[in-house]
Amino acid sequence: MGGGGAERQLAYLVGELGRFGWNAHVAVVGRGPNWDRLVGSGAVVHELPLRSSYDWRALGAVRRVVREVRPDIIQAWLFQMEVLAGLSAVVTRTPWIFSERASAPAYAPSTKNLVRRGMARLATAVVSNSAAGDAYWSDTIAKRFVVPNGLPLAEINATPCAVGEALPSTYGRPLLLFAGRFDEQKNIRTLLAAFDIVLDRHDVLVVCCGEGPLRPEADAWARARAADGKAVVRGYLPNLWAVMKSAVAVVSPALFEGSPNVVLEAMACGVPLVVSDIPEHRELLDERSALLVRPQSAAELAAAVEAVLGDPISAQARAGIARDRATSYSLSAMAKRYDDVYREILAAGAGA
Repeated sequence: MGGGGAERQLAYLVGELGRFGWNAHVAVVGRGPNWDRLVGSGAVVHELPLRSSYDWRALGAVRRVVREVRPDIIQAWLFQMEVLAGLSAVVTRTPWIFSERASAPAYAPSTKNLVRRGMARLATAVVSNSAAGDAYWSDTIAKRFVVPNGLPLAEINATPCAVGEALPSTYGRPLLLFAGRFDEQKNIRTLLAAFDIVLDRHDVLVVCCGEGPLRPEADAWARARAADGKAVVRGYLPNLWAVMKSAVAVVSPALFEGSPNVVLEAMACGVPLVVSDIPEHRELLDERSALLVRPQSAAELAAAVEAVLGDPISAQARAGIARDRATSYSLSAMAKRYDDVYREILAAGAGA
């Protein structure tokens, strides 16, 4: 239950399913920043007694949970469970759902991805959180559904703007925020190059928060700018919404996505957005609600950020439109859609 958006969405979902009559059980192999939210969700949590995610006893541990719970439906949420839970479902002849949380560019040819595609062929259904993810499985024999991510709108709305507590060294400058995984998907190198252009021209503070394989490059970038004190790199921020509400813009130049949590959260917070012009962002936003730029160009990304700084009235107007759109991504709407999916799968099985 690390700090990623997929783990958080799982905790959100199981916290809502009880309202629709479902008893949710969750088998996990490790704790993390989303652990407390999962435990507080009301779901029955089965913490598998494994030394690591690749412990050879993992399949047996999952099968024991399946035998104990005897579920009506199994849903595999991330890669390891797509294999372990999928195999357990096949052996016990339990309907099972394969979850797609990205899109085609995430899957370069590899043994892991070939195994993943093979497992999907054994699934009862594939549920994607975006149209782009669904398109990746257009050739599968399983039923396909699209269920976008959900937002805890009341919780976000109740979060106060408190950047000073979260980041004491803000110095009162306008704040530009990136939040996400430091990896190739999030286009980190282009992001940092664009921020360099902006920082050389404007007295702003750039905050980048997250973890991932490119975190050392981000740390080195921040150290190189230490003299002007305008660049901050942090890890996972549990109070991200409080910081987000203090930002003049949230920047997300990802090369591909699924249903991007940070973008949805920024929409709900009413923060101006500068995002890459990719299909996954286009599912949520357009030119009326955000600035969309080619992700390959640091200069264009920097120019869009400068446009927000130069015209805050227009930026806030776009943010208001985006905030209105975010209201359709409630947790109850997501859970209701999953309820419909589960019941359709069970009805199809009963009629077989």
